[in-house]
Amino acid sequence: MTTRAADSGGRYRTASLVILGVLGTIAALYFMRTILIPIVLAVVLACMLSPATTLLRRVLPLSQTGASAVLFLLTLLLGLYVASLTAESLVQATTSLPQDIASLAGQASRHMTDLLRDKPFLRFILPEPGTIDKLGDRNSALLYETLTYGLADLSGWVAQGLIVLILVLFLLAESEMLTLKVIRFFARNPGDAASAERTMKDLTRQIRSFLLARTLINLGLGLVFAFFLWRFKVRFPFVLGIFAGLTNFIPYVGQLVGGGLPCVVTLAQFESIGDALIVASVYLGLVTIEGYVVTPYVLGRSLDLNGTVILIACLFWGFLWGLVGLILAMPITACIKLVCQNIPELHRWADLMSRDWQPPPIVGDELEPSPSDSMEIASKRP
Repeated sequence: MTTRAADSGGRYRTASLVILGVLGTIAALYFMRTILIPIVLAVVLACMLSPATTLLRRVLPLSQTGASAVLFLLTLLLGLYVASLTAESLVQATTSLPQDIASLAGQASRHMTDLLRDKPFLRFILPEPGTIDKLGDRNSALLYETLTYGLADLSGWVAQGLIVLILVLFLLAESEMLTLKVIRFFARNPGDAASAERTMKDLTRQIRSFLLARTLINLGLGLVFAFFLWRFKVRFPFVLGIFAGLTNFIPYVGQLVGGGLPCVVTLAQFESIGDALIVASVYLGLVTIEGYVVTPYVLGRSLDLNGTVILIACLFWGFLWGLVGLILAMPITACIKLVCQNIPELHRWADLMSRDWQPPPIVGDELEPSPSDSMEIASKRP
């Protein structure tokens, strides 16, 4: 009886410590977001840009630090160019979009007045024209304030981006040294270090492939959509294209927002529902091709996450880190799943997060060894 009570008490203490550890981790992620967000962004960018430094070292006689510095300068120039285009578009939008919204609301109010005059029985169904005018004025003022604050905050975003790029520079320049130190930190024995090095290289390659492919797909989607908006003579095509590409990182809700804003801008500019429907149709076609053709062909099963995990991840990271957390929710969750897939002790978590992936079959009390591990075991036999 005493032994059973002691075991039960030990289990309760262990569960309590685990719960406290999880809550402490969530609290740390929330209160340290100002520090953690640049670090996570820097690690993601460094993982994606690592092949570029290798290519520069092959083409030019540069060291690891020199290639990282060249890549840093190129990325900095590109970021400043994008920031300047964004600032120019925000200035134009601040002066034009609120007026377009007010004009569109006035036009809708006039149509509503004419409709109610011709068909009075619709008065119990349709809103009052004065309500539409008030909503138009309120939304116009709110949009003006939002765009003004966005323009004021742009300098802060540029400063944050510069900090992230500096972190990326150091991560790329010291990647080889940091990799060895991390391996030695987690694996003290030489045999464990070799196994950890193989696992880390394989895991890094999978994560880099996923991040690079996901980013290139969203970048291509944004550029194609921006080209269409430019040809259709919609204002702010480049910024709207970038916005569509960024929101495509956010599942489900991101596609609605990324396609809804260009439709609103088109409707406010041309005051034509047909033109807005054309923009919506093109965006829907691009998203459909990306989701059902391009992404499955390029990424295959690496994004094998079930819908429940995706929604929980978006809610979790969006609550912790806001808009940046929503954008990073899918990459972070996919990377966690890849980590769980490569560590046998975490296979059950990968199985829980996956939709189709299953852990390797178990032989006896141990996992079935992979072909590479079987060859290594056979080579060590006398």
